[in-house]
Amino acid sequence: MKFFCLCVSPAIDATVTLPRAPKGEGEIFKDVAEEENVGGKAVNVARWLALRGADVACGGLLGEDNARPFEKELSKYGIEDRFVRVAGATRRNEMVVWPGGSVKLNRAAFPLLKSLDGIDCLAGAAGCGVAVLSGSLPKCCAKAFYADCVRALKAKGVTVVLDASGEAMRLGVEAGPDIIKPNAEECEPLVGFVPKTPEGFKKATVMLWEKMVRHVIISDGGAGAWFDGEFVPAPKVDVVDTTAAGDTLLAEFCWRKFGESVKTFPRARLVDTFSAARWSVAAGSAACTMPGGAPPPAALVEKLKNER
Repeated sequence: MKFFCLCVSPAIDATVTLPRAPKGEGEIFKDVAEEENVGGKAVNVARWLALRGADVACGGLLGEDNARPFEKELSKYGIEDRFVRVAGATRRNEMVVWPGGSVKLNRAAFPLLKSLDGIDCLAGAAGCGVAVLSGSLPKCCAKAFYADCVRALKAKGVTVVLDASGEAMRLGVEAGPDIIKPNAEECEPLVGFVPKTPEGFKKATVMLWEKMVRHVIISDGGAGAWFDGEFVPAPKVDVVDTTAAGDTLLAEFCWRKFGESVKTFPRARLVDTFSAARWSVAAGSAACTMPGGAPPPAALVEKLKNER
């Protein structure tokens, strides 16, 4: 099973670590530690899938001016590069962390790109059986961009995974993806409320099933996540950076459902959702211990999965 990860908002993710919390306006920190990784939600998904041994291609939009770090990263993990190059630079996001706190700065992706006319972001999905559409949309993308992608991919028999927010997510869900991963707040435009109780999460799941979504994953912050209405608590970890936590969780779920199991069992005997969910939450929690979206050690994921 080959995976295709679509990223139209890639980013260079930088983590700046302060020795203590800022005391006030105008304060200057010298010689701060900084780590930098290439990312973007779908790039993070692709990287973890590749580390798990999956056959992965990654496509979407990439700025010509600073494409090299992405090219090196994809090559390092054996991810097939199917990005379309566009004029300008890919954005740089920053997370500033200190003991007990953090702040994140997310910049707009490709602000000078006016439209996608003549750009086929799905051309790179050829030959893939599972497509992960993940991340925010640049201003040049219509709100129905993901919905159009879902329909086009489903028409070709591709299993579609969608992780977005707002109107782009709402319209995308109406197109009938197979798996979605909103957080609690992102459920509001989908079901009309923000789930806060077990009954609320289960009700939201049922309402999303009614929209013909096959698997519903609702993340509940540091507490854990709901998988098809069943809660899986997150193990306790020392949080360094949450940049790629949700992406690693989603990638692990996709691997457990459509990657690893296919090598061992017939398609009709894919691993059960709860087993995949436990691995997924462990992977997402492990990702929180790494700076700048860097992937966590596989051994840590297994250790956390067994801490039940």
